[in-house]
Amino acid sequence: MVNRQALFSAGMTLVPIPGLDMAVDVTVMIKMIDSINREFGLTPTQIMQLRTQERLITFEAIHWVGAVLIGKIITSELAIGVLKSLGVKMASKQMARWVPIVGQVSAATIGFAAMKYLGHQHIADCEAVARRVIHQLEHDKGIH
Repeated sequence: MVNRQALFSAGMTLVPIPGLDMAVDVTVMIKMIDSINREFGLTPTQIMQLRTQERLITFEAIHWVGAVLIGKIITSELAIGVLKSLGVKMASKQMARWVPIVGQVSAATIGFAAMKYLGHQHIADCEAVARRVIHQLEHDKGIH
């Protein structure tokens, strides 16, 4: 799913409409992060449906991992902030697309790599949260 979304984002870089690729990047990122959160049971709604103790453990695990995209509704503003944190890669993508053909291919490659990195990093964060929650729940039940 991450590769598919990153490829779609990269493909939109080749469309010569100013600003379209950034709008697509934000939309793709929101959809991708939300899908990953849902798969791990870490959307805001899923977390709020947990029992109180499990919810607290989950929030502690999210805080411990330091993940900013887990358990939150991903807004355009948050997505843009994260994309800006990828700064150099995204800036290079924007600059490269103005050089005919080679620049567009380069921009698409940079965009693909950045979106793929973001998706895989988010999966790793979700996995770390899930492992920590499971470990803590087993520890609380006396299972080792």
